[in-house]
Amino acid sequence: MAPKVSRTRNPDLIRGIEKYSRSKIYHKRGLWAIKVKNGGAFPSDEAKPKTPTPAEKPPKYYPSEDIKKPLLNKRKPQPTKLRSSITSGTVLLLLVGRFKGKRVGFQKQLPSGLLLVTGNLTRGLLHQTAAGSGRGGCC
Repeated sequence: MAPKVSRTRNPDLIRGIEKYSRSKIYHKRGLWAIKVKNGGAFPSDEAKPKTPTPAEKPPKYYPSEDIKKPLLNKRKPQPTKLRSSITSGTVLLLLVGRFKGKRVGFQKQLPSGLLLVTGNLTRGLLHQTAAGSGRGGCC
C-alpha cells in the first residue's frame, strides 16, 4: 500500500515559492470568520473543565427488536362463589375429568377455590375438584 500523500491548500510553484500569498490563504481558510465570531481575537486553548464521566457504562449493543414490557396484572384471584344450596354433605355430580358422571359428597371449599369432596360414597376417599360448570369440575 502506498503512503498517503497529504495535499495542501497552497501548493508550491517552485521549491520555496508558494502559489497563494499569506493573506489569500488567511481568507481561504476562513480565519477571518473565526475572529469575528470570537470578538476580534482567535480563541485561546485554555483548559476546559472536565465533564463528569457517567457512573454506569452504556450497553455495548442494543437489541435489534424492542423488548415488550409485561403488563401489570392487578387482578387478585378470588374463590368461586357457591350456590347457597351446596352445603357440607350435599351430593354432587362430577361433570368433567376422570370421574365424570360419578356422585360425590361435598365437604368444604378450600381457600384456593377448589372443592374438597369425598370420592366413592362407600369408601370415603377425598378429592379436590374445580367449582363451576364453566371451567369444568362439578355441579
